[in-house]
Amino acid sequence: MPLTLLLVTDIHDRIRYADKLVKDAQDKNISIDAVIIAGDLTYFRRAEHAIKILEEFAVKLDKPIYFVPGNCDDPRLLDIDELKERRIYNIHGRKRIIKDYVIYGIGGSNFTPFNTLIEWGEEEIERFVSMVIDVDSKKLIMVTHVPIYGVMDIVGGENVGSSVLRKFLNDHGALLWVTGHLHEYSGYKIVNGTIVVNPGPFMMGYYGIANISDSTVNVWINNFLYSK
Repeated sequence: MPLTLLLVTDIHDRIRYADKLVKDAQDKNISIDAVIIAGDLTYFRRAEHAIKILEEFAVKLDKPIYFVPGNCDDPRLLDIDELKERRIYNIHGRKRIIKDYVIYGIGGSNFTPFNTLIEWGEEEIERFVSMVIDVDSKKLIMVTHVPIYGVMDIVGGENVGSSVLRKFLNDHGALLWVTGHLHEYSGYKIVNGTIVVNPGPFMMGYYGIANISDSTVNVWINNFLYSK
C-alpha cells in the first residue's frame, strides 16, 4: 500500500514558516498521508510551546503528525504519548502503525559538549533500538533526531553520530531512516539498502518527501524559501 510522508526536522520555533510550507507543497501538487517531525521543535523552550507548534502543523497540514523531541526540546515531551484529537503521536520509544509499516523513533541526541536538554549515552540508545530488533526491516521506518555514525554526521572534521545506530543500521537496517540534528546537511544516502534522509533544517526552509511503495522508497528534498 503506497505511503507518502512529509519529512521535517529542526523547526526551532519557526512556526511562522508553516504557511510557506503548505503553499509550496500545494504549488508542487504534493499529496501526503502523514508528517514526520524528527525533533528540535523549539530552541530550549517549554513543552507547552512545543505542543503549540505540533498543533499548528496538524491544523495547517490536516494530516497525522508523528514526532520525536530533539535535544533542544523540553524533556517533558518524552512523556506525552499522543494528542488524539489533533492526531499527534509521539514515537519516541513507541511503535506505531502507518498502513503496512511500523514507525519508531528515538528523540534527543547522544552526548554533546553543550549539555543540552535531552541527551543519551550509547548504552541507553542501545536499549531503545532493541525494541525494534524483531521488526521486519522492509516494514520499518526509523526516526532518530541524532544522526548515524558515518552517515551525514561530520562536524569540524569529526563523526558525531551514534555508533549504536550505525551497528543497528549494519546488522538490521530499515526501509527508511529519517534523522536531523545537524543543520549542515540536507540530503539522503543509501547505506546497505537503507534510505537515510536528513531533510535539512526547517528553520532554513528545507523539507523532504518520501514516497513508499512496497519496498521501494523515492525521496525528494525541497526548500520553500528558494522555490522557483
